[in-house]
Amino acid sequence: MSEMNVREARDEDVLVSGTCLIAPGDHHMMVVKKGAGYQVRLLKTPPVHHCRPAVDILFRSASTAAGLHTVAVLLTGMGSDGARGLQAIKQSGGCSLAQDEASCIIYGMPRAAMELGVVDQSVHLQAIPKAIIETLKKISA
Repeated sequence: MSEMNVREARDEDVLVSGTCLIAPGDHHMMVVKKGAGYQVRLLKTPPVHHCRPAVDILFRSASTAAGLHTVAVLLTGMGSDGARGLQAIKQSGGCSLAQDEASCIIYGMPRAAMELGVVDQSVHLQAIPKAIIETLKKISA
């Protein structure tokens, strides 16, 4: 339940404020620069970390498209998907948050990113929205 419009992404969707796009099953999702904004690209390339969609694909594309304007959040999950993508975001000057161990069902993905040293802030699940807003305020200042 959200005040935002939440739906599966379609290829070439333009990112707009107030809409949350989720990668459809069996498709990687990328973000690319399109004029002054950003656009979604869906791919059927091979799985990464045995996953399609893979978070690393999305995060790496965001690091390329938005660089230091990127704020990424890595949530609970098994394996290491997302850690290398967060590394790319950090290398491009972006910010990274990860769900803390106490609120994760499976701490695998956030743990891999923490061990790689690419998480700016580890946050309890309930505090993530506030942490996102605070991070956006900092990078907008």
